[in-house]
Amino acid sequence: MNKLKNIGISALTGTLVSLSAAQAGGISVSGNWELSYTNLNHTKVTGNKLGMNKNLGFGASGDVSDGGGVTWATTLGMSDAFGLSSASMNINMGGIATLAYDSGTGGYGANAVDNIVPTAWEEIDYGLSTGITDLGAVSASKGVINFAIKAPTAGTGLAISYINRMGTGHNGDGATSESTGNQQGIDIVLDLVDYDAAHFGFRLGMAGELQLPDKTCEGEKDDKDSPDDQHTCTGLKDNPYGMSSYVTLKLGPLSLGTQATFTDPMDYTVDGIKNKRSIIAGGALTFGSNLSLSYGEAWDRYRYNDACRGGDRAEGGKDNMMKCSGLNVDGSGGEYETIRYSGWSAAINFGPAALKATRNTVGGWGENSSNTGEGLQKSHSEINLSIAF
Repeated sequence: MNKLKNIGISALTGTLVSLSAAQAGGISVSGNWELSYTNLNHTKVTGNKLGMNKNLGFGASGDVSDGGGVTWATTLGMSDAFGLSSASMNINMGGIATLAYDSGTGGYGANAVDNIVPTAWEEIDYGLSTGITDLGAVSASKGVINFAIKAPTAGTGLAISYINRMGTGHNGDGATSESTGNQQGIDIVLDLVDYDAAHFGFRLGMAGELQLPDKTCEGEKDDKDSPDDQHTCTGLKDNPYGMSSYVTLKLGPLSLGTQATFTDPMDYTVDGIKNKRSIIAGGALTFGSNLSLSYGEAWDRYRYNDACRGGDRAEGGKDNMMKCSGLNVDGSGGEYETIRYSGWSAAINFGPAALKATRNTVGGWGENSSNTGEGLQKSHSEINLSIAF
């Protein structure tokens, strides 16, 4: 076997030399260090308010013989373990179509448009334990294949992302993942218009995602070998799905945007969430190339399978009484729960250094509700100094 292998290598030597010449490209190294000061509201324990983050990125690019190019990027999170944070490989087919393998960057598919409302720095749910309802469960996973076609100038385009096992980790060359993921996933992004110039920009589009578990309650009911009278289900009711629409507008230094999202997690439990819907709106001002300010608000509404959420007004104590009969004691809650977000960000650049700040707030049962009751806002404030090279 070794002899045959050696013969093959000898025979291909000339070919490999020519290919390596054609594949030659540039290699780059980049990185950033961040020092932050973070403050939470008085209902939470803050501890040490100073923190540091450091990342090191490696990239490479090159041209292919018939036009287009290939790019590769890897980011290393410089913790004690010095582990791989994300990686991607992108083949550009002449500037119109791209084929990419993504392992954790989240820069493709529906995850790339999960919240495109303009901000000076971070999104308005940054630092909060409750996040605004969005898409991206599929294309935020590690090991996604993405294919995109985009028309020049107007930017009209279609992108499709697929993964055969969600919830798995990074895989090395020739390796396979453990069976931690139990479902496939696909998402689609359609940009009707995506135009961006120096002083004017407009984007209008929509996205959708579908998760395909190995088993669902509806799938088990359809199985002829499992009679309905013997059917019991403890998993998902059906295939979880979501959809989103968005629009952004840039007029000189002013950028505006809004986005609406709906998701159905197919939670079959009595106290589970039937569906979620969110609306985000915000704007940003940019002064030259050094200073930017932004403000945004969002409204996130949960609908539960049961207004009592597993409780009973006559039983279960005060907590269940507050969430039963469709209303909480203050007149809200019940079958529906509304969570409101607001936040602002600012950033100023000094060459390779940048000073950034944000303050985000949220109100509702979802944000660490075990500490406080309905309506009391929680906040996350942060000042960040970063240096990039």
